[in-house]
Amino acid sequence: MTYKFSCCDDGSETTVGSVVRFDNVTLLIDPGWNPSKVSYEQCVKYWEKVIPEIDVVILSQPTTECLGAHSLLYYNFISHFISRIHVYATLPVINLGRVSTIDSYASAGVIGPYDTNKLDLEDIEKSFDHIVPLKYSQLVDLRSRYDGLTLLAYNAGVCPGGSIWCISTYSEKLIYAKRWNHTRDNILNAASILDATGKPLSTLMRPSAIITTLDKFGSSQPFKKRTKTFKDTLKKGLSSDGSVIIPVDMSGKFLELFTQVHELLFESTKINVHTQVPVLILSYARGRTITYAKSMLEWLSPSLLKTWENRNNTSPFEIGSRIKIISPKELNRYVGSKICFVSEVDALINEVITKVGNSEKTTLILTKPKFESASSLNKIINFLSENDRKTSFKEDKPYTCDSYISIDTIKEEALNKDELEAFKLQIKEKKKNRSKKISLVKRESKKLSNGNATIDGSTADRTINGQDILAENADEEQAVVSIMGEDDDEEEEEEENDNLLSLLKDNTHKSAVKKNTEVPVDIIIQTSATSKHKMFPFNPAKIKKDDYGAVVDFTMFIPDDLENANHNSRKRPLKDGGKSMGLAGEEEGKNEEEDGYDLGDPVGKKRKHRASRYSGFSATDETENFDNLDYLKIDKTLSKRIVSTTDIQLKCTVVMLNLQSLVDQRSASIIWPSLRSRKIVLTAPKQIQNEEVTAKLINKNIEVVNMPLNKIIEFNTTIKALDISIDSELDNLLKWQRISDSYTVATVIGRLIKESLPQINNHQRTASRSKLVLKPLDRSSRNHKTGMLSIGDVKLVQLKKQLTDKNYVAEFKGEGTLVINGKVAVRKINDAETIIDGTPSELFDTVKKLVTDMLAKI
Repeated sequence: MTYKFSCCDDGSETTVGSVVRFDNVTLLIDPGWNPSKVSYEQCVKYWEKVIPEIDVVILSQPTTECLGAHSLLYYNFISHFISRIHVYATLPVINLGRVSTIDSYASAGVIGPYDTNKLDLEDIEKSFDHIVPLKYSQLVDLRSRYDGLTLLAYNAGVCPGGSIWCISTYSEKLIYAKRWNHTRDNILNAASILDATGKPLSTLMRPSAIITTLDKFGSSQPFKKRTKTFKDTLKKGLSSDGSVIIPVDMSGKFLELFTQVHELLFESTKINVHTQVPVLILSYARGRTITYAKSMLEWLSPSLLKTWENRNNTSPFEIGSRIKIISPKELNRYVGSKICFVSEVDALINEVITKVGNSEKTTLILTKPKFESASSLNKIINFLSENDRKTSFKEDKPYTCDSYISIDTIKEEALNKDELEAFKLQIKEKKKNRSKKISLVKRESKKLSNGNATIDGSTADRTINGQDILAENADEEQAVVSIMGEDDDEEEEEEENDNLLSLLKDNTHKSAVKKNTEVPVDIIIQTSATSKHKMFPFNPAKIKKDDYGAVVDFTMFIPDDLENANHNSRKRPLKDGGKSMGLAGEEEGKNEEEDGYDLGDPVGKKRKHRASRYSGFSATDETENFDNLDYLKIDKTLSKRIVSTTDIQLKCTVVMLNLQSLVDQRSASIIWPSLRSRKIVLTAPKQIQNEEVTAKLINKNIEVVNMPLNKIIEFNTTIKALDISIDSELDNLLKWQRISDSYTVATVIGRLIKESLPQINNHQRTASRSKLVLKPLDRSSRNHKTGMLSIGDVKLVQLKKQLTDKNYVAEFKGEGTLVINGKVAVRKINDAETIIDGTPSELFDTVKKLVTDMLAKI
C-alpha cells in the first residue's frame, strides 16, 4: 500500500503544514502562519491551491505554529469548510487557539480598527466554532466514509490539550508528534507514549512511520531544578522595587509560569514579603487565557488541583485583585515591583521594551532560546551571544545589556476623509465577496439536499456536519442586497450579515433558529411515497449525536427575556470607546456587582466573591472587562498603522532560561526507537534538524527521511495486517474455545478471495472498494496438519486452588511465582509466557497437565 506526504511552505522557508494523502482522503495537519515572515495576501495565494484537495484538518497544538492559518483559511475558503472539510482538535486547543490567533492577527493588523483590517473578530470565533471538539483517546471513526480512516488523539504533554495523533487506515498507521514532552511539569502530565511501567503503549507500537521534527529540545535539567531557578530569578528581579518582564506564548507556556508565580507569591505572603506585587498581563486577547483555564481544570494535572485545594480551596488561576489586564501605555501607572506577562508577539514586545527596557531595575526573563514571533528578542539573544563569546553565553546567568538595538514601532494615526471613504468601500467589497461565498454554499447545499431529502417518512438529510444549510430560494438576491445595501448605518449591515452567517453556522440564538425554520426548502417527492406524505411532507430535524448520546442545546431552556438580557450584558462596549485596552476593573465593574447572581455563570460568581485565606489576595470586583474585546471591532474610530524602525537603548538585565516543556535530545533518541517504527519522517527543512539525534536514530537501524519543502514524496508500505471477513458458511464450521472471560479462539482453514463492494454515492471522491473474505476449502482440498498451539492466560490463583484441592502444598514465593511442594515452580513471565520449572516427576506432570488444561488448543 502507498501514501503520499508533503511539507507545505508558504514562502517562510519552513514547514507551515503537513499534507498526508491516502487513496481516497487527504489530510492537512497543523496549518500555521507567521505574519512577520509572510504577508496575508501571500498566505492566501499559497493555500488556495492546497485547500481544494483537503478533506480533513487536524490540529495538534494551540500555538500559531500549528493553527495560525486556520481562521484565515476558514474565512477565505468558507464554502469548502462548511460543505466538505471536517476539522478536529481537543477542546483546550480550540479555546486557547482563539487566544493565540487573536494575539497574532491583532499584532499584524489583520483584525482591529485599522486600515490593514482583513477579518473581523467574529470571523475568528466562527472558524473555531466549526472545529469538532475531542477528548483524549476518543475515536474519530471515518471508516465508512474514507475507507478505514480513524483518528486518535493522545496527550502530548506540551500545552493543555496538545496532542499526538495516531492516523490509521486499513493498511497504514502513522504517528504525528510535532511537539511532545516525556516528563510531567507543573500543570500537565507526561506524554501518553509510555505507560506507567515505562513501556511504549501497545496502540502506538510498530507504526508505518513517525512524523516529527528534531529542531527543538527541552533542557536536560530536572523540572524541579528549573522551577527553583525561575523562582530565584523572580525574587532577585523583584528586590529593590524591580520589575520582571516575561515574554510568553499565551496559549502555551503562560499557564504553567502563571501557576509558578502564584505559588511564589503565596509562599512569600506567609513571610510578609512581596505582599503587594501586582501581576500584569499584556495581551490582545486580554484575560481570556485564564478564563478558559478555569473551565478546563479536568485537562490539567490532578496533583496541581489537589495542592491548591489543600492550600486555600481555590484553583491555581484565582490570584485575586493582584491580577491586572492592561495595555503597554498603562505600564507607567504601576511603579515599583511588578511581574509582567507579555504576549509573545512583535507589536506588544516592542512597545514594552521601548517603555521599560531602558531601566536598570528591569529584568527580562527569556524562557526559550529562540522566538519565532518576536524578532526583537532574537536580536537581544544574538547580541549577547556575540558579545560573550569568550565566556560563552550560558543559561541561568544574568547579563547586563547596555546597548542599542533596532526594533519596529507602530504608530496609529486617524484616517483622513478620503482614506476613510476608501476604507469603507473596501469593507463593502469585502462584504460583497462574503455574500458571494454564502450564495455558493447555498447552491451547493441545495444540490446535496435535493439528492438526499425524501418524503417517504424517513429523515431528510439536509445537514452538513450536523448544521442546517439553507437551500437557495427566491429571496436569495434580496438577502444579498440587504447585506450590500446602501444603508449608511454600518452596525445594521454587520447585524444582518452576522444573522445570515449564524443561519449557516449554528443555532445558538433562538432568533436565528426561527429564521432557519421559516425558509422554504425544495425537496424531491419520491414516486414510491404514499399519498399522505406527498400532500403533507414532514422532514424532522436531524439530531446531532456524539459518543454520549444526543447533543442538547441548553439555551433552549432559558426564557427569551433572560437570554436577551444576558446576551446584551455580554456585549457592553468599553467605556473608553474601544481605543485602549484599558485597566481591568476600577470604574467599569461597579454596576455589574449590584446583582450577586449571574444566570450565565453562577459558579464564576461564587468563586469571584470567595475570599482567599492569606493577606493581599482579596477577591476582585474587576471582571466586567476582563475578557471584553470590543476594542478590536471596527467602529467609527478608525486609524492607519505606520510601521517604522527605531533604535532604542537597553539597560536592563537579561536572563535566559530554557523552560520549554519539550523532550530532551537523549530521551528522544531512546523513546522513538522503542516504538519500532519502520521509518521516521522529519519535516522540512533538513538544515534545522539536529544532526546528533538523527545519527543516533540511524545507528539503531531506523530509516530517517528528511522531507523537502513543497514536494510530494510517495511511500510504499508492505501490508502487515489485513481485515478479513469470514464467510457465513465457514463460520458455521468453526469450533470456538473460550480462553478467558472476553476472548474465544478457533482453528480456521480456508481460501482467501477478494470481493468488490458496491459503490456508495456520498458526493465524495471514492476509489474502488473491496474486502477480503475467507471461504471454506473445497472437499478435494487437503488439510495440512501442524503442531498444536496453546493459547490463553494462566491464572496462578486458580492453579493454586486446584493444587490445594489435590492436597498439594502450593505457596507464592515472590511476585508471579508459585512453588508446589518445594519441588516445582510455575513462573509467569508475562501474559504470553509461563514457565514450569522442576525435575521430571509425577508432580511435574500433574502441574503441567493442570496448566495446559487452562489453555485452548489450536
